[in-house]
Amino acid sequence: NKNFKSEGNCLIFSNNYLICGCKNSIIPSYVKGIADWAFYNCSGLKSIKIPSGVTSIGDFAFMDCNSLISIIIPRGVTTIGSNVFGGCSNITIYAEVESKPSGWNNLWNFNNRPVVWGYKGD
Repeated sequence: NKNFKSEGNCLIFSNNYLICGCKNSIIPSYVKGIADWAFYNCSGLKSIKIPSGVTSIGDFAFMDCNSLISIIIPRGVTTIGSNVFGGCSNITIYAEVESKPSGWNNLWNFNNRPVVWGYKGD
């Protein structure tokens, strides 16, 4: 199918948006965005590396990923939807930006999970 491709245990639309992932996903470096609900209810997902080229993360993208304990949001992410980490009760969010960009929905971290702003990586 010319509209979809599969790589790194991810289903990717032709515009380089990841539309579905799983607990073993490795997001390819060319991905530009993560679609709404992309990892919804992926209970086995413990961590995921978001490539630096990603600029947007859709609504509910990681909702109910109960095993997800950490995620690093790259500096280039200028848009984040609503309730992205809802139901992720064990997660700590590491954001490379110093504070919430204006393009991030006010309800992006609806459950008020811990956020480390200005994360520099290892």
